[in-house]
Parts: sequence; C-alpha cells; structure tokens
Amino acid sequence: MSKRFIFLACLILMIFQPDTFSAEKGYPGDVIATVNGKSITQEMLYSRLRSFTDTDPETLNTIRQEIIDQLITDILLDEFIDKQGLIVTPQEIEREVGLIRRTITGNQGNINQSLEQILASIGSTIDEFKRSVKYSIALEKYFHDKFDDKALKKYFEENKGVFSGESVKVSHILIDTRNMKTQDELLHALEQIKNIKREIDRGAAFDEVAKKYSNSSSAQNGGDLGFIQRKGNFAKSFLDTAFSLRVGQVSEPIQTEYGYHLVKVTDRKEGADIQFEDVKEKVRLEVLDAEILKLLERLRKEAKIVINR
Repeated sequence: MSKRFIFLACLILMIFQPDTFSAEKGYPGDVIATVNGKSITQEMLYSRLRSFTDTDPETLNTIRQEIIDQLITDILLDEFIDKQGLIVTPQEIEREVGLIRRTITGNQGNINQSLEQILASIGSTIDEFKRSVKYSIALEKYFHDKFDDKALKKYFEENKGVFSGESVKVSHILIDTRNMKTQDELLHALEQIKNIKREIDRGAAFDEVAKKYSNSSSAQNGGDLGFIQRKGNFAKSFLDTAFSLRVGQVSEPIQTEYGYHLVKVTDRKEGADIQFEDVKEKVRLEVLDAEILKLLERLRKEAKIVINR
C-alpha cells in the first residue's frame, strides 16, 4: 500500500461528504471570493456540485462553505508550491495514482469498483483526486528533511498513546447546537447541559439521562459510543477530555462543532508496549499531517481573502 494513500483518502473525505446538493442561483462568471487577488467563481463551485441531487437549503449552505474553503486552500497550496519551487511531474502523479488503483483492486470490499467510481460516490473526480496527489507529493518533498530522528522520537514520547492502541470506552450526552442561530439559543443550550450535569452529580444514572436528553443517535444506547482511540473521528477537545478521565468519571461540559457534550469513561484498555523503531514511519506520517495543518493555518492568516456574501 502507498504510505501516502491514507493521507490522500482523508484529504478527499474531509472535503467531500456523502451528502446531496442542489444547484444554487447565480451566474457562472460571478466572483464569490478572491484569494490574494485570484478569483473563485460560481462556475468553480458548480463543478463540485454537479454530480449531486437536491437536498435541504441548510445542508447546501454548510457544504457550500466547505467547498469554498477547499477552493481557497487549493489556491494557497498552488501559490506555496510555486513559491517554494517544488516540482511535481505528471509521471510522479500517475505513479502514485497507479499504486492507489492497485491497492483498491486488492481490497475485497472494493473489488467491483474502480477509483473513479469510488470518487464519484463521494462527489469527487479523478482530476480533483490527482490535484490532491500533487499537493501530497509536493508537501512531502517540502517537509522531507525537516524531521530528524530526535524530533520524531520526542513526538513519539509525548504522544505514545496515539501509536500504542490505547483506548477508552466512552458514553456522551449531546445538546446539538448546529442549527442554532442566535446567542440566546447557544446560551440556553449551555445552561441546559450544565443542568444535566447537576442532575448526574445528584445521583441520576448517566445512561438514563442520556436517553432522556441527548440529541445524539447514541441516546437510545444510553450514550454509549464504544471504545475509541486517541487517533479517531472525534474532535480534539472530545478526545483530550475522554483520555484525561478516570473510569467512571463524568466530564464538565465541553464544546465541539456539534454542540455541548458531557463525556463519561466506562472502561479503559492499556496500549501495547511499543518502541519508537517499531512505529517510526507512523510517527513520521503523524508529524507530517500535523505540520501540514500548521502550514495551512499560517497560509490562511497571511493571505488576503475576501468572500463575497
């Protein structure tokens, strides 16, 4: 398997979720944003929506913003790659795509699906995927000599749980704030989660309270999410909180993009006794991922970005 495959898959999946869309009003030439003087047009947005069908306006608006954010990132990465003089040849891109195709062919779950079909199912195209491959190769070249063993080992020691398989079994209660528009609504949600915490502190069973109040699909199971690892599909604040709790302990309210949570740890599994050399390549990829996110944050802060509402 290509070691870059997981990174690329995550990159694509972060951009395109399996939601559905409807076309929105506007002229193809309309400029919806500029990045350092470069235009993002309505047509560029359309090109990433055409393969989807209708959905509700709220979902459309959310995903529209996600796509605009990614178009901004594309411009920033293109500028950065040019400025750094990083060269990625078509042959390098095709070689990487070929490796990914062979990985898919060898995956029994995708035996009847081509790369193009998989991409289409998440609203992407082979051209967009190749662009992500280009960015991945270029960034690996840029960061190639920036991580010596000393830095990697330091990161390993500080984040050993990420690589050892350490896990905790968690339950949560969620007050969903994603559709709340006003400050009063958000303040009411915060007060609600605080009141729920007081109810638990007074002796109410967490699972029963979750069934009664939680807006999560896990409510019917008493909030149970099962075992999770430090590297997972949860917000950093959620993971940090979960792994800081003792078994049986309930957290104070925390906030994520979904809303306000209470988190309870009900069991813990210690990780394996691993050595740095056993997971050195995983550490390197983890550090690379973190540095890329830092770079993107810096590029956004330094850029002149204007979004036309």
